[in-house]
Amino acid sequence: MKIFMPNHKWVGGLAVLCVFWGWQIAAGLIQLPLILPTPKQAFVQVLTLLVTKDFWHHLGATLGRGMVGFGLSLSVGMIIGIFAGQNATVNAFFRPLIILMRSTPVMSVIILALIWFKRETVPVFATFLMVFPIMVQNIIEGIRSVDQDLLEMVEVFRVTGWLRFTRLYVPSLLPFLAVGISVGLGITWKVLIAAEVLSYPRWGIGTQMDTARVYLQTDKLFAWTLVVVAMGLVFDYVLDYLLKKPFKTRKEAVHD
Repeated sequence: MKIFMPNHKWVGGLAVLCVFWGWQIAAGLIQLPLILPTPKQAFVQVLTLLVTKDFWHHLGATLGRGMVGFGLSLSVGMIIGIFAGQNATVNAFFRPLIILMRSTPVMSVIILALIWFKRETVPVFATFLMVFPIMVQNIIEGIRSVDQDLLEMVEVFRVTGWLRFTRLYVPSLLPFLAVGISVGLGITWKVLIAAEVLSYPRWGIGTQMDTARVYLQTDKLFAWTLVVVAMGLVFDYVLDYLLKKPFKTRKEAVHD
């Protein structure tokens, strides 16, 4: 007897359609575009934005800040996380600092950054400070998850440092790093847009969202929100593909 198994992609698409269906019903009940525009009005505004030159300037500025902030958190997190994962003293030193950064409210970081830095730098700093604890904690856990028996074995056979890292630590680190990158990217866009709204740089999606709020352009605000959501989904799917591809290749090689 053949059992029907639904395609997960179709199920995910159905969930998205339900969201837009609920949005359409709510907009129809309220019938006040100033409060809640319809999905059609928001998408028309998205198409209007796409043909303007400034749209790509704002999108590029936001993407650039996001990648710089996230890249810094990943790079510094890798360095500190690897040392902290291997050394208990280093871990004990950085642990309270990580907890402190993880517990600090996002708005506090952004407001303080507004006092300390130029407005273009505020989103980068806020993104780095909010994503860094997530990255470093996942890297520490990944390093510490290495099998102790394997560690003893490489000590006995006197395996060199680089070979030990690539063959022993990297396989254990990859799943934790993948989770950290996935969660970190999601938080990146949320913190970045919030920081842009408050710091109001010349170019940036957050700047445009706040401008739309001031002039009560609700459809434009929804349009920019859809752009940010689409941007996050693209990064999420690309990351998911890049992370799954090596494992698929490895499985195919094993079967061959």
